[in-house]
Amino acid sequence: MKAIYLSDLALQYFPHSTSRSAVSQLRRWIVLNSDLTLRLKELHYHTHQRALTPLQHEAVVEFLGEP
Repeated sequence: MKAIYLSDLALQYFPHSTSRSAVSQLRRWIVLNSDLTLRLKELHYHTHQRALTPLQHEAVVEFLGEP
């Protein structure tokens, strides 16, 4: 995995949405998945972060599946 902008990852999960809408939806999915939220907290994720580290990116894909 590599570092990735949250908007780029969100558009992979929600390709028919605008960038802003896709990010909102992805953040909603993160909040609704308590295991993912806990894992990201352990990896020092902050809610207004614009890019994900490789480990954070890996955690999102692990919990939500490949986009």
